[in-house]
Formats: sequence, C-alpha cells, structure tokens
Amino acid sequence: MIPLCWKYLLLLGSVLQLVYADWQFRSRPDLSPPRLNITVPAQPAVEKGLIFVAQYLGFKEGSSGPEQPAAYIFEDNGELVWSSVGHLAGWIADFGPTVVNNVPVLRAFQGILDGPHGRMYGDHVLLDEHYRTIKVVKPASHRLVSCHEFQVVNGETVLMETPVAVPIDLKPFGGDDSQNWIVSNGFQEVDISSGKLLFEWYSLDHVNPEYSAFPLESEGVFKGTSSVDAWNYFHINSVDKDDEGNYLISARNYAAIFKINGTDGEIIWQLGGRRGSDFDVPSNVKFAYQHDARFRYRSPNGSIEHISFFDNADHSAPGRSINPFSRARFVELNHETSTAKEIHTYQPPDNLVTHSQGNLQFLGNGNKFVNWGQAGAVTEFSEDGNVLFHAYLDSGENRNVQSYRGFRANWRGFPEEEPAVLPILDSGENLSVYVSWNGDTETKFWQFYLQRAGTNTAFSLGKQKRTGFETKTSIDVSNIRSKTGDEKIYAEAFDSQGRFLRRTVPVAIKSHLPDYLQQSSGGRLDHADRIFRAQYPLGI
Repeated sequence: MIPLCWKYLLLLGSVLQLVYADWQFRSRPDLSPPRLNITVPAQPAVEKGLIFVAQYLGFKEGSSGPEQPAAYIFEDNGELVWSSVGHLAGWIADFGPTVVNNVPVLRAFQGILDGPHGRMYGDHVLLDEHYRTIKVVKPASHRLVSCHEFQVVNGETVLMETPVAVPIDLKPFGGDDSQNWIVSNGFQEVDISSGKLLFEWYSLDHVNPEYSAFPLESEGVFKGTSSVDAWNYFHINSVDKDDEGNYLISARNYAAIFKINGTDGEIIWQLGGRRGSDFDVPSNVKFAYQHDARFRYRSPNGSIEHISFFDNADHSAPGRSINPFSRARFVELNHETSTAKEIHTYQPPDNLVTHSQGNLQFLGNGNKFVNWGQAGAVTEFSEDGNVLFHAYLDSGENRNVQSYRGFRANWRGFPEEEPAVLPILDSGENLSVYVSWNGDTETKFWQFYLQRAGTNTAFSLGKQKRTGFETKTSIDVSNIRSKTGDEKIYAEAFDSQGRFLRRTVPVAIKSHLPDYLQQSSGGRLDHADRIFRAQYPLGI
C-alpha cells in the first residue's frame, strides 16, 4: 500500500506536470495565446496557408474566455505565428489578410464591444507585412462603423457597415408612446486612399420593419426607448459587390438576403424572410439569422446566380431556432423559375449550433473553410464535404471562446520588432537558450553566439533548426565560459536559403528563472478559475 503522503506527492507531481505544459513562452512571457484543440489534424488535401482568427470571451453564462483575447495567426498544428498583443488594442474582430493596391496587408477591427446590443465602436485598421499600422479606414458622413464588414473591392475601395439609430414613431409596429428609436442599418463603399464616399444605402429607406424576424418587444435590450436600445429590426452583417456594380447584403434580423442595385439603391431581389421573398425556398434551403452572404457566380444571361452564406439557423435570443445545428450553404438562384436550390451544405462536426457570427470561405483548391462563430471552432472541408481539418479555438476547461470570422490564407510576415532570446544556465554548465520572433514566417534555423563581456568577441555555439514559435537549444558551455561568468548570448535568424534576417540583442546569462516563471518550461498557465459573467446578447 502506498502511504497517504506519497499519494499526495504523486498527485501534486501530476498537477505540476500539467502546469509545466501550459504557460507562457520562456522568451516571451508576455504572450499567452489560446491553445487550439485540434480534433481532426490537417489532412494532406488541406489548402496551403495559415489560420487567422481573433478569439474573445463567448456569451455563455459563467464561462471563461481566453487568457489573452487578441488576433492570432496559427499553423495547422496549432503553433503560434503571430499575436497582436502590443500591436492592436481593445476588442478585435474580422481579422484576416486582404490585398490593397496590389499589396498584401492584414485588416482588423479594434475597439469596444457592446455585446448585449450587438454593437461595437472603433476603427478598421490595415497592417503591413511588418505588422505596422499603415492606415485607419473610416466611413464618410460622420457615421460610426461596426466590425461587421470590411470587404475590399478590387484592391481600391472597401465596403463597411454603418448603422445609425434614428427616432421614428414605432406604434405602427406594436410600440407605445415611449418607444421611438430604430436602427437603420446601412453600408458605404469608400475609396481607401482618399476616403471619398462612392455609395451609401440604408435599410429604412427601402425595407419595411413590419416583417422583421426580430419583432419589437416592450422589454429587453432592443425595446426602442432610446438610441442605445433602438430596435435593431434589420442588422446587416455582410456586404459584397459583383462585377456589375450591384451589392449583396445579409440582414440577420430580417432572416433574408438582398441584392441591391448599385446605381439607385433599389432592391433587385430578396431571398428568404417572413414576407417578400422573390424565390420559392424549399425546406432543404430554408435558413435564418445568417451571416456572410457572398456572390459566387452569374450565368452569361443572368438567369442563374450562385451565392454562399453562413446559415446560423438560430439566434442569440431564445426560441428562434429553425434547425438543430448551423450550416454553411451554397445555393443556386434561378430567375426564370423563381426557385432556390441547394448546391451543397456543409454540416458541422459535433452538430455545432452557432447562435451568432460565422463565415464560409471558398479556397483556391476548391476546399471550403468554415468559422463557426460563437461555437468557437473552425473546419476545412473538401469540395464534396469531407472534413479535412477541425479545431476548437481554446483547450482550457470551461472555456467559451469565439471568433467573429476566421480565414485560411497565405501570408509572409517580416516583423519590425527584433527577436527575443532568454539564456538559462542550470546548476552545471548546461545552457538552455530559448528564442522566438513574433510574426516571423521566414526563419528556418537559428545560429547562437556567446559574447565576452566588454568586447565584441563572439563564439559560435552552433545552430538549431526552428521548431515552432519558440525554439529551444541546449549547449554545454563548460569549456568556453570565463571565470567571471559575465558573458551574453545572442541569436541570429536565417531563412531557407541561408540568408541572414535579424539578430537579437545580446542578453546576459541567467543562473535561474524568476519565481513566477519557475512553475513551467513553456506553454501557458491555465487560469481556469478566471470566470466572467456574460449578459444576454443579441450577438454579432
């Protein structure tokens, strides 16, 4: 029989091992990214590229969010490539790559989220390959902008959602004398370089609130008694543009998708909704509370159109589900027969229900990349629907982590910041060196050096193949250290062709770690006790 004290020590040892594997990076203890829970590892048929998400606390009551909400780039195996900590501030959403003026850039919304009202206040920013903010893109006409859309058109203009609360009499829609505010959801197309307004559209000018799928209520966060709780009857969450200059918008709270004339703003057609659909929608195409509607194809004579969208089929507000799980949809619209037909539906692993958010990305090789929004997961499907990759956005216990959108794309990052290095000497003469470079995609191996104090003399300590975000090497320095022991260590980064990229600053060798770092040897500490209370939200 094992003595009770030994049982306790064994148990303590197992706990310490868990902590040991789950904390900050040694060279960058300021970074604590979520650890992806990959349930279907990337198959050979996945599209090449990195994964772009912006994780933040979900809306589930009593759940905990990521330790460090931020925008992140990951490899397929879950290795971190870049954390936006120190680059972007506040709540971050709609993070991913795009192309502006033929130059690859990153886009992100940063600001403040008002979760209960489904609103956000902030700016859309563009970052270059060095992760420097090169442009803050603002709407025209003194409008506030939301995170819901930042769709670049032909590398020169951008589509942004610009909701505005306006006072009107809501009694025709079931309101009383105290209910006088409604949100007129709109969008703008703006020239990125000049900021010039090219087109503007608002729902209240064209769409009757009477047939909203989110009726006016006497209580709650959208009761319409002020501009803050204005009735959000329409709720645009995506805008797209075709080569004829017309627009496609997703109206979540109308449970409908609209095509808008790009000249006069008139509605060309409506798909779905309580009333007014120009197409017969069969049961296998029926959808609701959708996101991310996109043009995909139009026949030469215009009689056939293909669109895609993310079908939430559920809402953050209770009692509005139309399907047990959410779906990514690819649909054909026939204008001669006025019918909608399913081309393909991509169903989620684990029958995920996404009350809000989500998107469907068409990849270059035919695969489809789906971000499940509030459900906190991403999946890559083959064209015919086989799951090639699936991951949840955090592995922590009781975590409820979500990302408004998620993408897979190629990206090359050349960070402006220098790499970080940390050398630790154990009780003997074995030196452990940890090195990382946040955002770097090019380094293939590291060369390490020992530098004598007060001199420029450096001794090569050998090289090490890069093994992930943080690379560790162990070196016997017993034959090259001086008696004073005041040497410094630095590292140099080289690419696949052996070209020098960057050098760390020389850092003094430490004989021990600070107390707060002695609990682990890499990874992140899981703050499972950090519980946040979420309010009932509209969702975004």
